[in-house]
Amino acid sequence: MISYLNSLIKAVMLDGNEVVSPLYEGISMVGPYAISIVGVLSLFYGIFLGVKYAQADDAATKANLQKTLVNFCIGAVIVLALISVLYAIRGPLAKWIDG
Repeated sequence: MISYLNSLIKAVMLDGNEVVSPLYEGISMVGPYAISIVGVLSLFYGIFLGVKYAQADDAATKANLQKTLVNFCIGAVIVLALISVLYAIRGPLAKWIDG
């Protein structure tokens, strides 16, 4: 499957340049902004959920909001880690695709 995907990518050419060049440039351009935007939005949403949790009166509502807050924190960490890893490996990824 990977060899098929690699050959498919190599078959597509843009003015004599491999497809990897626009991919590398796109990740390089968007990566830092994506990390910043996702981080800031996660911070604000985490604060919003924390305030809702602090203001909850019912025990069942508090338990539900606690689960939501924990799931949100886990998801935000995973998304930030994946974006960071993609941004960090863009060079080796481009070399691997070029073969």
